[in-house]
Formats: sequence, structure tokens, C-alpha cells
Amino acid sequence: MTLSRKQRKSSKVWRRTRRTLYVLTGLALGVPAIAFMIGYLLWDVESPRHVLAELDRTVVLNYSDGTPMMKILPEDGDRQYVQFADVPAKLVSAIIAVEDPTFWTNDGFEPRGIVRAMVTGVGGGSGITQQYIKNSTGDDDASYFRKFKELVLATKVTRERSKQDIFESYVNLVSFGRNTHGPAAGMNAYFGKPLASMTWSQAAFLAGMLQAPYGHDPAAVGDGEAAKRWEYAANKLVERGYISPADRAAMAYPGKEIVPPGQTAGGKLSFTEYHIQQEVLAELEAQGYSLARLRREIATVRTTIDRNAQARAVQVLHDRLGGQPDYLRAAVVSIDPKTGGVLAYAGGDWSARDYASTPHRTGTAFRPFPRATAVARGEPVTPPNIRQTAYDAGIPEFVDGQRTLTQDDDVHIATTIGDGVYRLRPLDLAGAYATFANHGTRVPPHFVGGVGKGKPAFGDKSTAVAAMAVATGGYGPLPGEFRLGDTGDDYSDAWAINLGPQTVTAVWVGSDDERALRTADGRAVTGESLPTIMWHEITAPTDGVPRGRTWFDPRKQFGLAAGDGLPGAITSRKPDDGFRP
Repeated sequence: MTLSRKQRKSSKVWRRTRRTLYVLTGLALGVPAIAFMIGYLLWDVESPRHVLAELDRTVVLNYSDGTPMMKILPEDGDRQYVQFADVPAKLVSAIIAVEDPTFWTNDGFEPRGIVRAMVTGVGGGSGITQQYIKNSTGDDDASYFRKFKELVLATKVTRERSKQDIFESYVNLVSFGRNTHGPAAGMNAYFGKPLASMTWSQAAFLAGMLQAPYGHDPAAVGDGEAAKRWEYAANKLVERGYISPADRAAMAYPGKEIVPPGQTAGGKLSFTEYHIQQEVLAELEAQGYSLARLRREIATVRTTIDRNAQARAVQVLHDRLGGQPDYLRAAVVSIDPKTGGVLAYAGGDWSARDYASTPHRTGTAFRPFPRATAVARGEPVTPPNIRQTAYDAGIPEFVDGQRTLTQDDDVHIATTIGDGVYRLRPLDLAGAYATFANHGTRVPPHFVGGVGKGKPAFGDKSTAVAAMAVATGGYGPLPGEFRLGDTGDDYSDAWAINLGPQTVTAVWVGSDDERALRTADGRAVTGESLPTIMWHEITAPTDGVPRGRTWFDPRKQFGLAAGDGLPGAITSRKPDDGFRP
């Protein structure tokens, strides 16, 4: 059969197309395969002993002016290498249940987790073998090349070494927080006991710490938040079949067994310094800079903490609460509203508990949010609208997995939200006030780096919303308190926070439990008493002269005139009308 010219031409085009597809398919399959083979031959993983030997570099945290603030030193014995046979079976089971349930049978990685991470852009694609490689190489870049390299090395390590050897390497490199590496150091740091005495509850606690070592420490976030992570780990032990439901029912969160941070107990850091260190490390860890990576690559970190402002905050807390009832506690946070930098941070020197990052009742200190809601939303001032205004201003919607400004069911909102019935952290409240002070431009608070990236929190209404919120306070700090009961002068939390343009400083005074606060002479503690006195002393230098524009007129701050037309009248307290120290 003779083909026509047209048919011959069509056949020739198809042959070329087919050959091209063959070549492209070969390249698509061959190039990755060749790259995999080359990487397999060239890349290797350091031994954990060699890596640990390189982790002895001291990390220095500096003030904003570049002068040293504190050092993060390796503790004695916190890098003791533990053989697999000496790692408690309970801890091995707990870590695998939480971090990599298919560890014993997989090829070094879990395909479904990797695909999920690639599709969603959310973590969850790294198993124990990959985490070991990441910790041993110090490479934590969020790139496809890094993931590819991890897959190659995970495959190579899995084929050349036993699973027990891989787990041993991993568990000795991973950080359990509190400046520790390895299970022996972690057990000692939190429980002050040897590995051999580990219980199921302690194993679940340590396994739960691995996801965010500096974000689950009860010394920083409190036992309530740490217990949630512990419950997650304990439940995984049941789901994976390592313990029975009856064993799980017998377990309890080991909060009373946890000892204060070893560094503080050793006298190397004050509690306040420890609190700052935890905040800095948590912030850097969220950006991909683990403590191990810091020791390798960045020996010095410049923080936003102002040396003089920090010294004043710590001194005022010490002086003003000296001689007062022992149960009184306090916290101070100062923020530059334009840059978001935390200038001073004092969570208290009473214990490892950080009162600046612990939620407290806000009471009338929450007033700027309902007042600004009508302008921000253009709708009735309802609980959902008030909550959204607070979120837009900078109050985190979630803290440690728990939704803020919401009932315990994570759905309903109290009709009294405007009265400050919900607990917020001083750091978050100061950050939201800073949004108002910065003409409605929100710059997230941070401890590391220079100027944060800001954006209008309420769109084209941002300035008007901020003006209405600032008008709540007027001159000087806005005092606030949370009343116990419907009447009387019993307050469990007292605040003083300003909405000034240069620095926003939040002062909280309260206690470990909800009780009526009293001074040494029996007077009720309100926002206009101890917190306001402390606020003035913190924001002014030792000569007593206010620093910058401590007293300010909100109309001038936002370029407003009398009868500005904003909803509601601006009623600002003049300097001599309110409480003066």
C-alpha cells in the first residue's frame, strides 16, 4: 500500500513527537535517578559523637546596643552519650509513637507524610531518620534540595545501619529543651533523676517536648499548656498499642515532679534572664534556627532588649513589691510600636514561671477593643465583633493550640467579653495596644532583629480605629482591673498600660491564684495604685523627668481637633486629674 505525501508527512511528525516524548520521559525518570545515585555516593552523615563535639560553642545574647546580656553555656553532663541498650524502652516507645510510628519498618522516610507536607506546605514530612540527618548536618533550610538530600541520606543510612543504631544517633542529637541534648540530659533537666528510673508519664512528657523544646516547657508556658502536649503524647501510646487503656488511665501529668530549670538552679541566670532566653530561643526556633544550628552558625544574637529600659523594669519590680504581701506577683513588657521590638521584658524573679507570658484576667484594661469595634467593623458592638477587633489588633487567635477570647468549648463567646473576663498574656496585650499607638499599623512583637514588617490592621479605617482606642486612655497610662464578684473593691488583677506613640509599656500586678489583692497596709490594689506607680517609674529615668512625651493628647497624636466627629466623645484625663505617684 502506497502512502500519500500527506500521510507520509503526518507519520514523520508523529515519529518525531514520539521520540521527543521518549527522551523527555527518560530525562524525567533518569535525571532524578542519576542525581540520587550521585548523591548516594558523595553524601554522608557525620557520627553523632562528632556532631556533639561541635556543639560546645557558646551562644551570646546581646542587648540592642550590642553589649552582652547573657550567655547560653553547655551544662556539665548535658551531652553524655547514651547507648541504645541504656535508653529506657518506655522512652523509645513514646518517641516512636509521637514522632515516627512506622520507624521500625519504613525505608528512612514516610512517603505519605512527605506528600502531605509538599501539598499543604505544613510540616510533618520528617521521620526519625530524616530528623537525625537534619540535626547531624545542621541544614534546616525550607528547600526542595534539602528534602531531596534528606531522602537520599535517609535511604543510605537505613540500608547501611541498623534501626537501633539510627535511633541511638537520633536520640543523642535531638534537643529536649533547657539547653540539653540527649535523653540523659533531658531526664536530669526536668526530673533530676537517672534514666533507669523513668516512668511512662515521664517518657510521654519527654517525647512530647521534641516537637518544640522551647515551646512546651512548663517553666515558660505553665503546667496547663504543657499538660495538653503531654496528653497528646500519652494518647499516642495507646493508639499505637504500646500501652493498654488501663495503663493510660493510671497515668497522670507529672507536673509536681518537674524541677526548675537547671541553669537557674545553678545560679547562672536569674529567672528574668531565663524568661528572655526562652522567648528568644522560641522565636528563633520558629524561624528554623534551632539551638544546635545557632551553636554551629550564629554564635552571637542581637536582641531588641534595651539595656537601660530592662534594668529599670527589673529594679522597679524588685523595689515596689519589696515589703508587700508575699503573694503579690508582677510583670512588665515594653514595646516600640513602630518597630515591634520588645524593649523590656520582666516576667518576675519569683520562680521559673514567666508572668509576662502567662494569661491573666484583663478586666477594664480590655476597654480599647470594644470601644474601637464600632469604627473597625462598621457594625453593632457584638461579642464576635469585639473578638475579631482584638484579633486584628494583634491578640493571637490561638496560644498553644487553645483559642483565645473563647469559652472552653472553643466555639462560644461570653456576652461579657467587653468586660475583660478572658485571660490574656501581658506580651500579647502590650502588642495589641502598640497597634493602636502606631496609628493602627500592626507590627508583631519580637525579641530578635530590627524593624518588623507592619501592615494596617483595619484597612483604610486603621487610623480612625486607633484614634478611638487611644482616646480611651488619654493622658498617661490606662489603669484597669478585674473585679472579683459583682460589687465591692476586691480585684484579682490590676493593670497599667499606655497608648503612647513612642513606647507602649504594660504593667500587671496579680497573684498565682484569683484572690483579692491588698497592699501591705490593707488597701485594695487597683490599676491606679501599684501598677501606675510602677509604670511611671519604669518609663522615666532616675531623675524623675518623663522620658519623651509620656503625657500626650490623643487629638494631637492623630491630628484631630475638638469635635472630630468620631463616634462617641473623646474624654481624656488630664495629667493632674488622675492618680499621680
